[in-house]
Amino acid sequence: MTVTTISLHNVRSYDLVTVELDPRITLVLGKNGSGKTSLLEALYVMHRGTSFRGRDRDMIAHSASASNIKLTLDGEPDRRSKLQETDASTITKSFTVEGKTTARLPAKHRLPVVLFEPDELRLLSSSPQRRRDFVDNILSHIDPSYDTLLRRYNRTLLQRNELLKQHEQLDHQTWKNHLFAWDIKFAELAQAVVQSRAKFIDISNQHLGRLYSSMAGKQHDVTLRYICHLKLDNYQQSLVASLEKNHQADAVRGFTSYGPHRDDISISLDGFPAIETASRGEMRTIMLAFKLLEVELQQMAFSKPPLILLDDVFSELDIEREKWLMHALEPYQTVITATDLRDELKVNATIIEL
Repeated sequence: MTVTTISLHNVRSYDLVTVELDPRITLVLGKNGSGKTSLLEALYVMHRGTSFRGRDRDMIAHSASASNIKLTLDGEPDRRSKLQETDASTITKSFTVEGKTTARLPAKHRLPVVLFEPDELRLLSSSPQRRRDFVDNILSHIDPSYDTLLRRYNRTLLQRNELLKQHEQLDHQTWKNHLFAWDIKFAELAQAVVQSRAKFIDISNQHLGRLYSSMAGKQHDVTLRYICHLKLDNYQQSLVASLEKNHQADAVRGFTSYGPHRDDISISLDGFPAIETASRGEMRTIMLAFKLLEVELQQMAFSKPPLILLDDVFSELDIEREKWLMHALEPYQTVITATDLRDELKVNATIIEL
């Protein structure tokens, strides 16, 4: 399945534009601010149902009250999306697929897509939150049920935190009873999140070294470790005990101090912590290996190749990694944005200049 055209009306800086995509490589070239990333955003929205850039409201052009996107796929009905600002200044969103309109893009109609962003190449040196989000995003892409699980976990965490802040307003025993009930629900969801993350870590450890070594041209070992303050083999019971032990301390802090939202992922290269010893080039190679693993996992999960979106990633890479990445992505439909690209990378590609 390939995307043939995408049309944008009143989407960010676009008034009305239709872009035809190459079944293999489309290069979108233009200056910063010319709308390159907005085109990738529209493609992503039509595949996943959400933007990777933030609020829906921001996708509507400043001079308009509604925006529309139409995606044409080879051999499938067109799909459409609309954002509409209401009289109450709220935003409604709708998707029309196979003649049916819904407020969300149903999981069965989500399509495989992998996004490469420059910020992801700096993941190793960023915060634990960013690393957790990175892993959670990959898991949500390959398993829709994980996305549902994560949203339930985050809602439960928010509700538990609100109850923690009410410890002075409620009778102490009533507060303790309510909190214990939330502890049980929270720990059940937390265990499912941690198990999914740990399984992903195991899969990553089986494949990242292979992908990294292919890119680097010689054998290397890339190892991930899930950093959790509790033992994974008895996680749910340990978490309930830790939550109960820290009721008063958490009430003072106003947040839950144990759970998957406090965990981290460490990465080692050839037995040494990558954050301490890896060069910038090695860090970028690790992240590219991660994204290529996501490509493989999505293809396995959906039984169809994902659309690849590369947003100005080549500005962060040297020529050898550029060539290797282009070769690795040859089997996939790929859309690449850049301010400019080397002539060697423009061969066998459709070029769109903005």
